[in-house]
Amino acid sequence: MSEDSVSSEKLAIIAERLNIPGDVLRRHLNKSIRVMVYRGLTYLVFRREIHGVSEGTTILLGGEPFIVYGYPSIQRLALLEGIPRHMIDRIVVEEKMDGYNVRIVVYDGEVYAITRGGYICPYTTSRIRRMYGEQFKLAYNEYPDIVFAGEVVGVENPYVPHHYPEAPRFDYFIFDIMKEGRLQPLKLRDEIVEKYSFRGVRVLGVLDKNDLEGVRRIIDLLEKERREGIVIKDPEHRVPPLKYTTVYINIHDIEEGMKHPFDEGRGYLFSRIVRLIAQGYEFDWNNDELNRIALRLGRAILKPAIESLRRRAMGKLIASTYILVFPDRESLNEYLEFLEEMGIDSIVRIVEEKEDGSLVIEVLKLKETHDIYGKILKTGYSPLD
Repeated sequence: MSEDSVSSEKLAIIAERLNIPGDVLRRHLNKSIRVMVYRGLTYLVFRREIHGVSEGTTILLGGEPFIVYGYPSIQRLALLEGIPRHMIDRIVVEEKMDGYNVRIVVYDGEVYAITRGGYICPYTTSRIRRMYGEQFKLAYNEYPDIVFAGEVVGVENPYVPHHYPEAPRFDYFIFDIMKEGRLQPLKLRDEIVEKYSFRGVRVLGVLDKNDLEGVRRIIDLLEKERREGIVIKDPEHRVPPLKYTTVYINIHDIEEGMKHPFDEGRGYLFSRIVRLIAQGYEFDWNNDELNRIALRLGRAILKPAIESLRRRAMGKLIASTYILVFPDRESLNEYLEFLEEMGIDSIVRIVEEKEDGSLVIEVLKLKETHDIYGKILKTGYSPLD
């Protein structure tokens, strides 16, 4: 959209609140700051950090402008022995869930679901409104100006479909409360989650920062449960959180990424191998453990990539497949317009239309691997040196 859709008056208000010179803010419009519209609501998306305002920050421009600051990135631990050096005294160890980060805000009486990148996702917004809309509105009556941060999980999502027994289809788990860009004490989050019957991430332990054996026991439990990992927090958020992932998810992510090796594969591969190197060192794997994990790792790299190449040789599409559920056709059309505006190539087909008017949709997001594999099969040449 044109910057003319944002009034000079509102730009002046935003510049003052963000402490950004007005001419700098205007210069970034439709470049590093994208102008978007959802259901008549104009909003701004910070696509990168500008003057200390974090990437993923969203500014809603209905009545009074409202700033939804980006959720801060969390430092990843390679070695658990880094915990005592970073934390102050007590730590809260929470489950890190395998889904996508969503901030929820109530603005001008409506609930909006904002992705990590700062976009109002039509699909997530429609699902959240239907499941928890009234609860969020009630919570905002008591706690105005807060922003919920949480994880959407389940197989019916358009970003990271992953099955959870406690949320097999679609659900939202709150892990933080933010106010004016600051993470609030965990006791406030727990109070709101309990009072309004939301779902919160699993708290696995409250420990002394030096209790690394206790942390290891939690990680061993998550390995057995085939879960993603942990987030380690100060109860008052006096210092930033830390995150740590299990061997299981590191290898599982590689396996998923290598289905499309020329898309996600390269980015997924080395960072997760580095994590495994650190885990092998810190947990002192013996030869049997090393052989077992090395076999899993090798298969995760090769098996999905070979299977995708076979699929391409058979003339099939190489694409990510998502099953989504929309309450009505209007919500579906909004999501399709969103995909188009974001430049995402996809194929959509209706799988089922239910009696209540809801629609089950299959979305195929096309991958660059499809074209590259096609060239390999046609020429026999490697695309890499």
